Amino acid sequence: MGLLQAGIRHVCRLLMAAAVLDVDAQQGYAQPASIRLKPPVANDDNPLRTAFVDRDVDASGGLSEAEYVADSQPDLVRRKRDFMVFDFDADQQLSLDEFLTIPMGQSENHRGVINDPVIRIAESRLTGMLERWGQWDKNSDTTLDRDEFTAGRIAADIPGLQNADFGMWDQDRDAKISPDEVARTLEMAYGIRTPAGDLLRNNAGRVVDWVTFRGLKVDGNGMVSKADYFEALGGAENKEGWFGSIDKNLDGQFDFAEFAQGDHRTDPVQTFLNLDTDLNGVLSRAEIDALPSDWKKMASFAFTGFDDNHDGAISLSEYQLMPHSNLLASWMSAVDTNDDGLLLQFRLLPGIPLAALSAEYFQRLDVDHDKALSLNEFSFVTNYRPPAEIRIQYVDGRRKAITFPGYGFVCSPEISPDNKWVAVDGWERNQSYRDAHALVASLETDEIRDLGIGCMPNWSADGKHIAYCRYGEGVFIRSFEEGSDEEELIDPAGWAIQFSSDGLHVAYVKQNDLIIRNVATGEQRAVFAAGNNPYRYIEHNIEWSPDSSKIVFRGHRTNGEIDIATISTAANGPDLTVCCNGADVAPDFAWQPDGLKFLFPRQIAGQLGQIYEVTAEKNQQPVRYAFQPEDRSNSGLDWSRDGKIFSFMSDK
Repeated sequence: MGLLQAGIRHVCRLLMAAAVLDVDAQQGYAQPASIRLKPPVANDDNPLRTAFVDRDVDASGGLSEAEYVADSQPDLVRRKRDFMVFDFDADQQLSLDEFLTIPMGQSENHRGVINDPVIRIAESRLTGMLERWGQWDKNSDTTLDRDEFTAGRIAADIPGLQNADFGMWDQDRDAKISPDEVARTLEMAYGIRTPAGDLLRNNAGRVVDWVTFRGLKVDGNGMVSKADYFEALGGAENKEGWFGSIDKNLDGQFDFAEFAQGDHRTDPVQTFLNLDTDLNGVLSRAEIDALPSDWKKMASFAFTGFDDNHDGAISLSEYQLMPHSNLLASWMSAVDTNDDGLLLQFRLLPGIPLAALSAEYFQRLDVDHDKALSLNEFSFVTNYRPPAEIRIQYVDGRRKAITFPGYGFVCSPEISPDNKWVAVDGWERNQSYRDAHALVASLETDEIRDLGIGCMPNWSADGKHIAYCRYGEGVFIRSFEEGSDEEELIDPAGWAIQFSSDGLHVAYVKQNDLIIRNVATGEQRAVFAAGNNPYRYIEHNIEWSPDSSKIVFRGHRTNGEIDIATISTAANGPDLTVCCNGADVAPDFAWQPDGLKFLFPRQIAGQLGQIYEVTAEKNQQPVRYAFQPEDRSNSGLDWSRDGKIFSFMSDK
């Protein structure tokens, strides 16, 4: 690297260091004054100070709401929101410090120092330690040796650092720990600085995407080439734009100092203001839902644990602290090492870096305070799958959940005609769907019956028999009378058998057609006439309408299109009606009791699976079914014949 380039980089580092930590030594113990950032431009030299003084008509040194919003039409409501959000001490006045933190189109260098909750927590920890420094420093030399460190247990009360040994705090390896080293250690532990001393946060509240930088190939001079950067970003869009935001000196490479000034940073303050669409100064769950999917997922889990004042909304300070605002680690990549569905620690990097911030997050996300994170509290990497759950909703408002211990997968619920049982198929985590058992659970007791190998069980109209199929063996009907194993093979080449609602017929899939069979006589016929079938494949979980006149199914046409369609079961013709496109629909259906609409699960890319309903007419638009949880993946479903019970599968 030439002298000119080296000089440019030196200047860049000096500009970065404008927001340095105030570590001036004081008399007595060499205490750093704070872990607070300094503004890049002193308040008295900030060009916005003139605007502040002009608005301060009573010369009180602070702006009242009336002074701040004066002459702000048509932006009055937004200005009132900003006043409330940036009045950090809630004294109904904006100080110059607070005024300068408000984004008003000025550069980041002309923004004041935001009230960053991460820095505030670290500062509080540092203050507590320095208050006890004299108790630990037995020889009064302003530093701690190994014996003093051990005897004082100086980090015993700092989550995440309790087990950090002497060597981790003694950063200059001189066999003693100074207050300055304590401050530096806390900065690393809370994600304020890297181990190399580079800032990860700035005065405007922006946070460096340290996750991305750690994934880059850095050469021996601390540089990342454009080629290596592009390779790391893979198929990301606008890589040239991203690179251009970093490589300001146009030399085709960058170091961390340049990276930390580019677009690879979160902007929690501006994001918060953009999300606050009702301009009330806080974020509701609905407003949080506007985040990108991964951020939304993290924020949804974090909402309760980060709502410090329990008002059911998220303030700016609470929002700044949330994991998705601090992309310092891949928070959802924590690993459940024994696959028991519980995360007992939240450490994503070895040693000091992020140790305290990770512990802070763990404590907040652990909303039931059992010292473990479950999948209901946060998302992490695990092979554990909780027992599948069937949700039962009664029209009188009662609700219950039924789990099937030992079965990680449960599908195709069907409620018995007397509303006393629900039949499903299920298999264990280490099995495939071909090993599915037909299971029947009581809606009144804890009884679960295992009927053996079988899938997609379906009730006869009188509830005395169950139809089901087995992979490679065909379709069957068996008795549900207790103690009876009576079973009849209906068709060895059939699949997905279903009783009609009136109990007079069964229908099942055979090759690319539907077969209707009279239960009493055994007479059967194909629905589509020879040579008149538009489908090359009809999927499982077909469903009869309540009046037994139609069947709804998911069919694949020869041209690749997928239909959700109904077909008449009358002998005089198929009367096919294509209701909607089935590309993102899972093949499981439930008719509304009146027979006018039916429901099915949809899996839209990037979203949780949800249940939709559609009118049983030509070319309809599916609508999300209202009565289901939004934060779970919902699928397999069924209405009871009398319309009093609705059941569906629900998973985290």
